[in-house]
Amino acid sequence: MSWDIEVREKVYQRLANEIFFRIFHGEYGLGTKMPSYTELSKTAGSSPETVRKAFSELCRLGLIDKTRYGYFVTSNRSRVAEYRQNYLADLEGKYLDAKAKVSVAADGGITCSSRSEEHTSELQSLRH
Repeated sequence: MSWDIEVREKVYQRLANEIFFRIFHGEYGLGTKMPSYTELSKTAGSSPETVRKAFSELCRLGLIDKTRYGYFVTSNRSRVAEYRQNYLADLEGKYLDAKAKVSVAADGGITCSSRSEEHTSELQSLRH
C-alpha cells in the first residue's frame, strides 16, 4: 500500500477559499471593491504576497475582477453559485475517498481498504 500524505492545498489556496466564503456570505458584496493587499494581509495574518496569490487565484476562477482601480468582487451571482457547487462536489469526493480507506465494521472494528466498487460508483454519481 502506498503512502497517501500529499499536502495539496497551499496557504494562498486556503486564503482564497476563506475570501470566497466571505463573498458567499455577503461580507464582500457582489460588485464591491476588495480591501488592499496590505489591509487584507493584516486582518488575515498572512503576507501581502500570499494575498496577491489568493487574488490571482480568485481572478482565475472568475470570482473577482482586476481593474486599474483595484480588485472587485464579481457581479455575476451565478458564477459564485457555480463555484460553490464545484467546491462542495470536491469536498464530497474527498470525503468518499477517506470513507473508502477507513470504514467501521458491523462488529465495531475498524477496517482499512482501498476504494470499493460501491464507493467508486457513489463518487462518480456525485461528480455528475
